[in-house]
Amino acid sequence: MSLFQQPELPQDKAPTETQKWGWKLEDFISENSWYLLGILLLLAVFYFARYRWNKRNSRKYKN
Repeated sequence: MSLFQQPELPQDKAPTETQKWGWKLEDFISENSWYLLGILLLLAVFYFARYRWNKRNSRKYKN
């Protein structure tokens, strides 16, 4: 069985989310919560720094 090969799906009913995608969103979030929290923290620091930079430079070049 290949790494990306999906198991056979029954044709008489719709596949579940796990059968269709191979994972659930809840499982992904719970397994990668520390990584997602780190990414959110980096984004927050980036946007705060950008906001402060814009605020500092807007006062410097006012007439």
